[in-house]
Amino acid sequence: MPPSHDFQHPMERLQALDYVRAAAFAVLLVWTLAELVKRRNRHQEAAAAGYGADMVSAQQRGGAASIVAFCNASITLLHIGLSVLGCWKRQTISPGLVFQSSSWLLATLFLLYCNHESAAGVVVSSNWPPVLVFWWFFSFLSESLLASLHLLCLFDSATVVVDFASLPFCTVICLVVVAMRLSKANQKELNQPLLLREDADDSSRDRLSSSGWWSRLTFRWLNPVFEKGHKVRLELEHIPSVPQSETAEQSYALLQETLHKQKPEPMPLREAIICAVWTPLVTNAVFAGQ
Repeated sequence: MPPSHDFQHPMERLQALDYVRAAAFAVLLVWTLAELVKRRNRHQEAAAAGYGADMVSAQQRGGAASIVAFCNASITLLHIGLSVLGCWKRQTISPGLVFQSSSWLLATLFLLYCNHESAAGVVVSSNWPPVLVFWWFFSFLSESLLASLHLLCLFDSATVVVDFASLPFCTVICLVVVAMRLSKANQKELNQPLLLREDADDSSRDRLSSSGWWSRLTFRWLNPVFEKGHKVRLELEHIPSVPQSETAEQSYALLQETLHKQKPEPMPLREAIICAVWTPLVTNAVFAGQ
């Protein structure tokens, strides 16, 4: 007798949920490893340059870090406890619950590692790692969706109990992260000086030549000039200098190189100039069109 559709649909939904949780665990694992490598390289560069740690940000984040760590540990214990209970009672365990428990365990261990760095005085950022923020908000949205579907009798799962139990902790974590982000923005605005010194050292003279392609494409390298012009009268020395590739010497060298390439055939000076500058002109036109 073929299985009924009423039985197939819940099984398909549970399998889809297991796939989603497996994919989320894979993304979290790869992202966490990449973040660890990035932080290690950053620590080595800071140690080689002799920079100190940002102890103020670590102290300000102490209370919030304790709350977030407690919520993470509570959610991890809930998932691990449900996994052990299910394995002990039914001698089986859902793969999705295994991936979910592993994800929360990985996030908690990485959070404890970051808090240990803050306490040890290593170079600390005032922001949470992006991988943790992603996992917290993803878990909050997914658990809210599962809880809503269960209340509407549209979905039923063996992990619905732990989803309901961990949802308040996820809510607290997200509220703490948002509150810290708003507090940081307000503190930055309060610490920003109303006036800038005229004789202050301005390192934006060569900002164009040192900016990346995305900064040039979006004209973000001009933001410091606009900020300075909002506070003080702009002078000629405030305007970024011409990059090295646009100087007269570099342009003359490019023209000579073009003439040498076309040496076997006679070429008028006008055509040589066009061949030398058409590429940067097209690039500037594309950027300006954006």
